[in-house]
Amino acid sequence: MPVACVLLAACSRRPADSGTDVATVAITNVSVVDVERGRLLPGQTVLIRHDTITRVAPATAVAVPAGADVVDGTGRFLMPGMADMHVHLYTDGDLRTYVANGITTVRNMAGDSSHLAMRARVASGRIIGPRIITAGPVVESAPLSHPDNARLEDPALVRSVLQRQHDAGYDFVKVYNALAPEVYDSVIVVARSLGMRVAGHVPGDVGIDRALAAGQHSVEHFRGYITALLDPADAARTRTFRDWSLAWNRIDTARIGPLVARTIAAGSWNVPTFTFTVHELSPAAAHARLLKRPEVAHLSLQGLPSDRSTTSYLRDFREQDFEAAQRGLEPQFRLLRALDSAGAGLLVGTDSWLAGYAFADELALMVRGGLTPARVLRMATLDAARFLDEQTTSGAVTAGRRADLVLLDADPLLAIGNVRHVHTVVLRGRVLRANELAPPSVSPR
Repeated sequence: MPVACVLLAACSRRPADSGTDVATVAITNVSVVDVERGRLLPGQTVLIRHDTITRVAPATAVAVPAGADVVDGTGRFLMPGMADMHVHLYTDGDLRTYVANGITTVRNMAGDSSHLAMRARVASGRIIGPRIITAGPVVESAPLSHPDNARLEDPALVRSVLQRQHDAGYDFVKVYNALAPEVYDSVIVVARSLGMRVAGHVPGDVGIDRALAAGQHSVEHFRGYITALLDPADAARTRTFRDWSLAWNRIDTARIGPLVARTIAAGSWNVPTFTFTVHELSPAAAHARLLKRPEVAHLSLQGLPSDRSTTSYLRDFREQDFEAAQRGLEPQFRLLRALDSAGAGLLVGTDSWLAGYAFADELALMVRGGLTPARVLRMATLDAARFLDEQTTSGAVTAGRRADLVLLDADPLLAIGNVRHVHTVVLRGRVLRANELAPPSVSPR
């Protein structure tokens, strides 16, 4: 039974650190998804020792070691665990939904000490969750969009703020919408000296070209791109979240090519997060249907605006604005295709209150936008590993890579929706079957 079905039917009563813990695992007679070449390798046996893949070969050539935990892969499809590269983590239970959906790595885009503790609990095996890569408190100028963010308005203070984040153990620095250009430049320089990369939004006063020239590692939501694709007079009037959301319908498509070329030259990556637009900016009827999805019963919903009419960044939206925001996906898809055709770095990220259940939605939106299932699977696995400088240690089902794997009941190269049919997840070498992945239901808030 697929994990999604189990999630709706029952919750596991096993302890958080459950899962088969056997030194050697053998997944036999399985079709391996070669994400690099977009093809299947049928009839393979994959051997795992502790947390590392040790052999991938035709089943007829492999002897299964005595005492191994054997997972029958007949009729199933084995691919690398996927990476959601834009999440906001709230609870241990929400963490579990990522693993249940085949996501073995997440990049948390706004961190505090609770996320460092959560990362430690996952790494120690005390709770089931994906590997966590986390930013520290988001860096911005006043007024702060969240009280936990780090206020920075003086370039002279940048080093002390970023040094504290580095010493605490955060992995990268996230910048937000409001930063003075001289502060932004200092953030880039100091972060680089500390061995930390900078990701996030493009501050309005900085602009995409300055961010690209500075080497911002990733840009989220195509933020900054929208103003560069508008007529300058129109761009000057585009200042609020509502403005940015609706302006996609007015872009000058002739500006896409040169902007893509500048992106390639800079080596910056993009995380489009189309699901944010669909999950948070849908018209009322569609939004109500989202809230009725069965998966909602397993989520804390802490990232969901309780009332869109009173949420600060949504309260000026009217129903026709939500409709216009959905139409604005098509121009964004056009930019996606142009970036992909030119070879720009692209990652899969959700930024959704639906937590792990949003990932398949994002993959489907990318296919709707014009990419093939093979392309988006590579983006979700091997390209994420490249972004993290882990292309030799993760992101593929080959010997020597980390044993983060997902076994599917249907071929994801045939239809991207088949990533929902999770049978088993191997998380750092631990076998987690469907009943061990199901999170408990959560009381409605």
